[in-house]
Amino acid sequence: MTADRTRAWVLWGVTRLIVVLLLRGAEHGAILDVHYYAESLAGLGEHGLAGTMPEYPVPALLVLAAPYGLLHVLGLGGLYVGSIVTLALALDAWFLAMLLRTGRSTPVWAWLAATPALGVISYARFDLLPGVLVAAALLGLAGAPRRAGVLGVLATGVKYSPGLVLPGLAAPAAGRARVILSGAVAGIVLIGVSVAVGGWDRLLSPLRYQEDRGLQIESISATPAMIRWAFSPDDYRVFYPSSKAWEIHGPGTDVLLLASGVASGLLLVGLIGLWAWAWRRLRDADDGVTVVVWLTLAAVSAFIVSGKVLSPQYLLWVLPVACAGLALVGERDRRGLARWTAVLLVVAALTHLIFPLGYSYLLAHSARSDVMIVVLVVRNLLLVGLCVTAFAATVRSLRAVRRRPTDPVATRASA
Repeated sequence: MTADRTRAWVLWGVTRLIVVLLLRGAEHGAILDVHYYAESLAGLGEHGLAGTMPEYPVPALLVLAAPYGLLHVLGLGGLYVGSIVTLALALDAWFLAMLLRTGRSTPVWAWLAATPALGVISYARFDLLPGVLVAAALLGLAGAPRRAGVLGVLATGVKYSPGLVLPGLAAPAAGRARVILSGAVAGIVLIGVSVAVGGWDRLLSPLRYQEDRGLQIESISATPAMIRWAFSPDDYRVFYPSSKAWEIHGPGTDVLLLASGVASGLLLVGLIGLWAWAWRRLRDADDGVTVVVWLTLAAVSAFIVSGKVLSPQYLLWVLPVACAGLALVGERDRRGLARWTAVLLVVAALTHLIFPLGYSYLLAHSARSDVMIVVLVVRNLLLVGLCVTAFAATVRSLRAVRRRPTDPVATRASA
């Protein structure tokens, strides 16, 4: 076991070194968001909290501001970009340590492959934080439900989308009250801090920011428009608006935006149905871990595939969760989840090809744009397939739940 741990850490060091070298070299352009964080924080005194990165929740801004402020106090402000990458590496290593403690090798090897598959975006954004927090909540749900509730809420505070996993975390009856109570306390604290330092408008600004966005070129809903753009580039406009993500506008994009909204609504209705079923089904069940894992994957993947925006870092919300699931589910269910995770790793690698390697071919039409559109279409079809599979697996796992016998006759018979 010690040799396996040593090998895992050696491979972690080698693969992560390659990612960092790529970030400093051929794929350096991906770090622009971290420079944006630094520039925005430099203007915090002038614009105030309400006018600084309004697209991010206040807790996320505070997380990004902490190293910025500390480095400037020490006179090392120029090291901010490096500090963000270092903190992301530390978070990556912490999650690997968590997986190693489970004693299962499959999740460890999956995580070792995940970061290099997705590439430099893993360290050039802060989305690894909410992804790892949700995964840590899953890993601790059975033994420490209070901590799981707090971690789930912290993930939601940093990026509102993880709020979709909270009902699933509270589904198992054994820890339901503790998850809800601890999560409620953590949520009240986060809301209180957000309102105290930024006001009610700043609390809601990330949601309003999303409402005003257009059709981002990588999203599932934009795929038909991008295919048409490949054949008729003059009919469409690919541009960089104030939302700071490349969007496409042209024939049919308004319909595609409407379709994205409808899809989001339908998937939310489906999730509500699954949450209600899980809460009822796991009320007196022996073990609901498989249900919670698949329900979490279904919720996160539904958000990714139905939205009008699909940034490459969104995969950091689901990769840690899939690896955590591999450490939790039983032998019977692990094979199916391993296949699901393998496809997810392929999706991560294709996303790496799209951004940053081939992104310029999606912004300006050239001879290689057609190839990159094919990569985009395949990636998006696989993502849709993963979402559908996660929903189907959730239904199967709910049907397979073993209920604890409550009738004395049934209890004697089972004995």
